[in-house]
Amino acid sequence: MTEDQLRSEVATAVRLMEHHGLIDFSGHVSARIPSTGEILINHRASRRCEVTEGDIIKVDLEGKKLVGEGEPPSEVFIHTSIYKARPEVMAVAHIHPPVTTSLGIAGKPIVPVIYHGAIFADGVPVYDDCRHVNTPERGEAMTKVMGSSRAVIIRGHGATVAADSVKAVFFASVYLEDNARQLFAAHSVGEPKVLRPEELAEGPKIWHEFQFNKIWNYYVAKMSE
Repeated sequence: MTEDQLRSEVATAVRLMEHHGLIDFSGHVSARIPSTGEILINHRASRRCEVTEGDIIKVDLEGKKLVGEGEPPSEVFIHTSIYKARPEVMAVAHIHPPVTTSLGIAGKPIVPVIYHGAIFADGVPVYDDCRHVNTPERGEAMTKVMGSSRAVIIRGHGATVAADSVKAVFFASVYLEDNARQLFAAHSVGEPKVLRPEELAEGPKIWHEFQFNKIWNYYVAKMSE
């Protein structure tokens, strides 16, 4: 994938996140440019519902803008801290999923209760500070809590998701909130039943490019309706 193609994919991901209700007027998606210390991310003032390639800027791993119009998001350190700590991560999303956030506020752990929730079998930790992650120190603190997890909840604020591609980070973001929605509903009527070990073992089978493309293409089509 060329840098221009990656920029286009990041822009599409931002629009998809907004259309799916995972972000609104704020939130951001980034991608690491392979074999470099640079990332692509939507700029701070971009209108998330209509982000284009021109709204994607290039920054370094200190969060300093290198190329593009507009300034980096104030919480760019969410992204830079993860990329520094986890070389396998190629895409990061900071989202505001409403049900996931509500469960975090209530102190209810995110446990897998639907089939695709198996991708979170290792758990979703909670970073216990609702303030903006707008300094390198806060980014490092959040990343330390996140560890090797696919996602971390920022209590009373939102969540951060990391993956090895932009499409994978969208896939994980969708199912983080879908699983949370079903978990929330189950809490309202009884005791949620967590997936059994043999069901959780299916997680690696779900996590593959065919599924990423299937979900991505479905929501791209819905967005254009």
